[in-house]
Amino acid sequence: MLRKLAFLVPLLLATAIFQVRAQDVGIPAARRFASSEVTEDRILEALFSARLDNLRPIGTTSTTFQMQLAGTIDAAFKPETRTHPRGWAHEVAAYRLGVLLGLDQVPPARVRVIERGQLRRHIAPDWEGDPDVLLAPLAFSANVPGSTTVRGAAIYWVPNLERGTLDQPEGLERWTSWLAPGAPLSPEQRILARDLASMCLFDALIGNGDRLSGGNLRTATNGMQRVIIRDHNLAFPVRWSDGQRGRILEELQRARRFPRALVESLRDLDAASLERATHDEIVGELLDASQREALLDRRATILSYVAALIDEHGEAAVLDL
Repeated sequence: MLRKLAFLVPLLLATAIFQVRAQDVGIPAARRFASSEVTEDRILEALFSARLDNLRPIGTTSTTFQMQLAGTIDAAFKPETRTHPRGWAHEVAAYRLGVLLGLDQVPPARVRVIERGQLRRHIAPDWEGDPDVLLAPLAFSANVPGSTTVRGAAIYWVPNLERGTLDQPEGLERWTSWLAPGAPLSPEQRILARDLASMCLFDALIGNGDRLSGGNLRTATNGMQRVIIRDHNLAFPVRWSDGQRGRILEELQRARRFPRALVESLRDLDAASLERATHDEIVGELLDASQREALLDRRATILSYVAALIDEHGEAAVLDL
């Protein structure tokens, strides 16, 4: 009994603490994810505490599972591994940063700790493979007496994602033209243009150079199409390679108009607010000091780029999404 209580205490404490952290990074109680019907506080609660029903391995470059949970909300689970020791933390940090900047299209993510035996028992029965080989790369730690656990990111499994043509030459040409200052936009184009400009700015900020390689579009129940900003395990570099820098700046420069509220939030971002937003009370720092410093350097580059656009075209034409 005492051992069971020892296991429950950190989980109960973490639930209470996260509610404080959610307020710190400004998650309104009724905030909805990407124009959907579901609220983010409901998603976050399911990611943390919903019963685990089934795990299906889906990773290619890293160990990742589709995690089927009791209820209507499912997740991806990215555990800590020896080859990708920080990718899971980057997923949670990206969500927290997105909230801080007012973005609603970064999938909710939070820390979840799972015991090895539970992982092994819930691997999909039709999966063909050796469970011990599958779990071998995971960085288990005996941080709870009598059990071996792994920490990771439980990330909202966004239903009904579509591939689209955003990453194809004709798609890139089309939406780049939408993001020119003063370009006329239909109401539907304006929604996508706002999302795409936000994506370009957010990717430059977190240093993500591989965004449009999979399904990134979702059509809400009201017919509104949204761009989902997902997969951040390779983000938050301390230093860019020449190739990374070129890809990221090329994507940023596709956008020459931005949502005013996003740029104002970026201007308000400082070392203190970034540190608060990316600190998790279960595991501590999601980003280390060097990653935060590099992010703030990228922030300065982005704001300089936006300022140059405003000088050339005027604030009304650049901050009009």
